[in-house]
Amino acid sequence: MRKERVTENVYVFTSEAYAQVTAGAIITNEGTIVIDTLPFPRETREMIDFLRSESRRGIRYVVNTHHHADHVYGNYLFEEADIVSSEKCREIMRKTGEKNLAEAKAQTPELAQVTLRLPNIVFPDKIMLHLGERIVRLMPLNGHTPDGIGVYIEGDKILFAGDAVMPLPYIFWGDRVVQQETLKLIKEMNLENIVQGHGEVLLKGEIDETLDQGVAYLDMIYDKVKAKLTTRTSKERLVNEISLESCGYSPIALDGLVKQLHRSNLLRVYQTLTAKTR
Repeated sequence: MRKERVTENVYVFTSEAYAQVTAGAIITNEGTIVIDTLPFPRETREMIDFLRSESRRGIRYVVNTHHHADHVYGNYLFEEADIVSSEKCREIMRKTGEKNLAEAKAQTPELAQVTLRLPNIVFPDKIMLHLGERIVRLMPLNGHTPDGIGVYIEGDKILFAGDAVMPLPYIFWGDRVVQQETLKLIKEMNLENIVQGHGEVLLKGEIDETLDQGVAYLDMIYDKVKAKLTTRTSKERLVNEISLESCGYSPIALDGLVKQLHRSNLLRVYQTLTAKTR
């Protein structure tokens, strides 16, 4: 696990074990708000040890930005905290969480100790947390998934975006158009920093270009897949022929994982277009 201070008492923790997943923390004089957990218990425990050493008031809330395993499997380790999420996030975890966890344990022995802990505070649209001197706004950021939220720290103008912002937009479980609208909305927020769900923290000077590139990429893959379909290109060939580089991105981000994400995005667009055709 790698630790980085963004501003005074705001930290980002990045997994060194899986896909550079990020988690965050806001330390106040009344306790700490954690944003997401890390993929494996040992890394989440490292984060907890650091936070408990920094604040005697303990960890009050853990916010889940969405239901994906790499962001929620550490919930059970925060025994003293309330778990906060969107209503949709809790509902998805309730319906599919135990089955998905059993499958994950079968593939990954390091998850053997994990137990699924569902959020106990949920909200339909937006909510504000007031803790110590901090005001934190939780708001919907859908597109990557239908249950996504962001965590905005007032004053500091920092957004923990979850997987709504990644080194490559990722829509396999989501919706391309909704993801584009979310990226445009985030651009209008005039932020100082964005903590992505995976990868490096975005600085003020990088934000607009990164978000614009994401919107353009999602248009580009749609257009390219649509053009391939008119020539009756098979799904397998289509995925192989539309390279990540031809869509404006380097294949080295997230230790090369972006190539796999790109292929999944192409499949998602293919599924959407062929479903409409049928």
